Amino acid sequence: MDGDTERVAWDHPSAVAYVNAAQQAAALLDSAQGQAQVLAGIDLSGLGVLGRGFAAAWSQAWAQHVEHLGTASDLTDRYGQSIIRWGNVLGATDAESAARIAGAGDGDGQV
Repeated sequence: MDGDTERVAWDHPSAVAYVNAAQQAAALLDSAQGQAQVLAGIDLSGLGVLGRGFAAAWSQAWAQHVEHLGTASDLTDRYGQSIIRWGNVLGATDAESAARIAGAGDGDGQV
């Protein structure tokens, strides 16, 4: 909101650029999540008794990383989608306002 005029200034090219970047980032995060799942599943049974603690910590850490990457991907994608919806709402509001203004001069001259 613009504090001086109490109106929303929507920058369409910037919104499109952000949505594109958000989609690319979400795709990269999805890819990273898949790779982290592979790493979490590496067979460390050959480490024996001495490596058992490391193997457990490894699996737990990568499983948590998978969860965090999934959350980051979802949030990035949802924020991009919210920008699209907000732009659609503003576009509809602008079109409705323009139609009302255009029709204001029609009729008997009284407003």
